[in-house]
Amino acid sequence: MPRRPSSLLDTRIIYCGDCLDQLPKLPDHCVDLIYIDPPFNSNRNYEAFWGETKEKRAFEDRHASTQAYLEFMRPRCVELARVLKPTGSFYYHCDWHASHYVKVMLDQIFGENNFRNEIIWQRSNSHNEARQYGRIHDTIFFYTGSDTYTWNAIRLPYSREQMKRYKQDADGRWYKGENLTAERLDSDSGKFEWRGTKPPPSRGWGYSVEQLEKWWREGLILTKKDGTPRMDGQKVYLDDTLGKGLQSIWTDIPRIANTSSERLGYPTQKPLVLLDRIIAASTNENDIVLDAFLWLRDRSCVRAESETPVDRH
Repeated sequence: MPRRPSSLLDTRIIYCGDCLDQLPKLPDHCVDLIYIDPPFNSNRNYEAFWGETKEKRAFEDRHASTQAYLEFMRPRCVELARVLKPTGSFYYHCDWHASHYVKVMLDQIFGENNFRNEIIWQRSNSHNEARQYGRIHDTIFFYTGSDTYTWNAIRLPYSREQMKRYKQDADGRWYKGENLTAERLDSDSGKFEWRGTKPPPSRGWGYSVEQLEKWWREGLILTKKDGTPRMDGQKVYLDDTLGKGLQSIWTDIPRIANTSSERLGYPTQKPLVLLDRIIAASTNENDIVLDAFLWLRDRSCVRAESETPVDRH
């Protein structure tokens, strides 16, 4: 039977007001995933056109200094760390304006050992900047509540360039060779000859003789012309893999086009597919998701498809 959402708090609710006032109302360790897209300390004013009536509204992203911005964010992040479950995940979306200072602050609050990734999201293709490199990416810091956290590996299709590594065997299956060795600069591990092949002095076999022999019997070792094993000879079939693992640089999610039906009217809106990816990686069914700054408005991280109404308080 599917697990029910937490009974510790009501869900599908938008709390209106400063999150610093609302977060203390939540119990400790009640949220599975937190994503925030707070002000970036960009020192800019923004105008947005909301809803079907295109009502014009404005918001500021201005602070007296970087220190003032951090003092604004710190108590909010402390509260977010309190409500995060030990098995939960926290994502902080920011950019170059304050990212380096934010990282230090988050290490202090969530713990350096709970830092998992600095994700680079390429949000645009190019900028023609005067006398500097184009700024085309945002940064997303990924932390967890402990070493035991929800993680669902995301797999992506292989690129055309990666597919060039594959060859077709006599049965019509596509395969490639993977390295069977590992670096062994200060170790004698794996430094033995196996079936006529011995790795160079700086490397050794990355697997035991028993494992290598098992693959040999199964026909999963590629050989050289003389019949000896190749060091890059682990035969891996394309149809046995789930795709390439998602890395920390995301270049496959474009920003929202100006004409997209997804666009709600404010310039810093993030694409829903970006949030879908984070939710898929860091939650299971019926987990609790919190967007404490609600930059995605009604269609925030939850992105619920049901017709259940969303309450506002």
